[in-house]
Amino acid sequence: MNISKYFKLTICLVLSIMAASSLSAQDELWATGSAVPEGTQQLVKRPDGKFRFAGALNAGELKIMTTKQFIKGTTQFLTPQLADSYLINYGLKYNLTDDENAAGWVVSFQEDTYLFIVDVSQRTLKGELFLPWNEVLIAGSAFIGGSDRWEWKRDNMLPFTRDHENPYVFTWTGELGEYENVVEPGRFKLEGQMTWGPRELHPFTQDEDILSAAQMRIGGDDTKWHVYIRGVYRITVNLLEETIHAELLDRLMNSSAPTKVEGVSTAMEHADTSPASIYDMQGRSRDALQRGLNIVKMADGTVRKIIVK
Repeated sequence: MNISKYFKLTICLVLSIMAASSLSAQDELWATGSAVPEGTQQLVKRPDGKFRFAGALNAGELKIMTTKQFIKGTTQFLTPQLADSYLINYGLKYNLTDDENAAGWVVSFQEDTYLFIVDVSQRTLKGELFLPWNEVLIAGSAFIGGSDRWEWKRDNMLPFTRDHENPYVFTWTGELGEYENVVEPGRFKLEGQMTWGPRELHPFTQDEDILSAAQMRIGGDDTKWHVYIRGVYRITVNLLEETIHAELLDRLMNSSAPTKVEGVSTAMEHADTSPASIYDMQGRSRDALQRGLNIVKMADGTVRKIIVK
């Protein structure tokens, strides 16, 4: 091989590796161009190192760059390898360039719910028009009846409630905790249908504490959230923004055995203090005991489970 060609090839390879390494460690990416309503918008960096955008875009051109404003000699652009590449795609490769005039991604129509992911390790961009799901359900062993000692019960998933104003927001309220005689105590994930996949929501790391959770991902490895404190929770998810937020409304005792009584009067006779608040199994507040299982928080701070027949 010609020596000069060998050194040129080596230098190009080293520069390519350095460019890929520097972008893999990139802390920020920005969307700009005529398709971005505000001119420039920062992408969200996920815990797995990928970057995501979710929101409105106009018809036009979208460019992705490594700085908020163009700085000659510093800013790099992520440009599609193929001409006239559409933002909506199944995953297209991109190049890195410092040419501010290089063509970007084509956004063919205005819409409020674009979603695209930039994978800097694979140098790909994948985009879609994200549509609302029909349902979100909680599955696992972190709630009573969700599993036995062998498996999770697919038919016992509990549904979230869709927000009336935002179809991408769902909320669930109910009791969660670690229970005995179940597989994977305290773990759960979210499903987009009453079966295992294809739509699933997961944390980025296994056993992430649900109270500290903020970002989630659609699909990927079968990781689960973990409930470390038993209590009544309210969980809110935003599918478009891929966010999750949990609130501990009431801390409960560790015992999961309910108190069986025949009626309201009998239940109150055995209570040494008056009830301060009453919830059903979905965590909804009740004015009085209802038929079935009730979660009752007493005035002294203790919590009981009472079944009214």
